[in-house]
Amino acid sequence: MRRSTLAALLLLPLLAACGGGGGGEQRTEAAGSPGSTSRPASSAAPSDTPSSTPSSTPSSKAPASSQGPENTVPDDELTPVTGSFTKKEKKYLSGRVPEGTDPAAILQAGQETCDKLASTAKIDRDAVVGAIIAGEIKGAKDAVKGLCPELKSLIEDAEGGYADGSHDDPVPGTYRALTPTKDCSWSLDGTSGGKHRITIKKGTKSFTSNGCYAWAKDS
Repeated sequence: MRRSTLAALLLLPLLAACGGGGGGEQRTEAAGSPGSTSRPASSAAPSDTPSSTPSSTPSSKAPASSQGPENTVPDDELTPVTGSFTKKEKKYLSGRVPEGTDPAAILQAGQETCDKLASTAKIDRDAVVGAIIAGEIKGAKDAVKGLCPELKSLIEDAEGGYADGSHDDPVPGTYRALTPTKDCSWSLDGTSGGKHRITIKKGTKSFTSNGCYAWAKDS
């Protein structure tokens, strides 16, 4: 699998649904409940892709970080156009919805991220983990933590990884390249190589990678 195929994988039809509520609580139409074939126009949000951030309107982007926007909708005002949010959904939305934005659109974007992580991982797990390490799946960590914790192993596999680029004082350990290109090369303190598995020794000052996409700790 090569990096150029990741975008195509993420655009495949969603094959898995992420559970957004528990304890038998009713999911909302706006939140995209299982079995629903349509969504209210007010809650529609563009599909999440590695190069874009979901938004409910062209001028209202969903926050990409766990810190959320400065001015957000108060928790007691987080209500969809129809139905109601579950406790899990409200917890995910807390501090995440910019003023003037439909909270259902933010929730939908998070759920779609969960769906794409799950469906793409079935085809190429390394591609998904690499994309998380490279920062190409925006909001993946927050979405998994708040909406689909059953996918936490993907986040755990990405922790401590390195994307292409230069890194100072890398953490010692053995790493393997995920979906590398034929031109994958790396350098440890000036010593170069092209193998797809490396061992960073204690005291290494710099690690540079090109064409390898992302490196994950090798368990």
